[in-house]
Amino acid sequence: MAWRAKTEKGAATRDPIETILGRTSLFRGDFSADGAFRIDGWVEGSVESRAAVVIGESGAVRGNVTGTEIVVAGQIFGNVMCAGHLELLATGKIEGDIEAKSMRIETGGVFRGTSHMGEPAPALAEEPRNQKELSVYEPELSLAG
Repeated sequence: MAWRAKTEKGAATRDPIETILGRTSLFRGDFSADGAFRIDGWVEGSVESRAAVVIGESGAVRGNVTGTEIVVAGQIFGNVMCAGHLELLATGKIEGDIEAKSMRIETGGVFRGTSHMGEPAPALAEEPRNQKELSVYEPELSLAG
């Protein structure tokens, strides 16, 4: 599918869907695939794809979700790690932390957690020298009377 190909009420994904977990399906355990997939049922465990992941309106995941492009119209109860763009649609709900390169939340979408967007910050090589660490007020003691 092209980036602008519609998958779920305005959501877009680049990868063709290879696997679909149907509405009446319940999957317990970790779900992993190289290709894109769509979840319309219930997954109890982590979900990981090297491509796109679509959580349909009837879909729910209780566990972490990892993918390159993620579209959420259903529910995720866990952390989300997205290497590309994350779309949280109006019917979608995420309860957990999000790490994504970019993100869009439609009006009505519910997100409870913390988010980190963009590229990870580079770690500081070392602390600056000759600077005293700032601390809460410490009165100076004088022994001279």
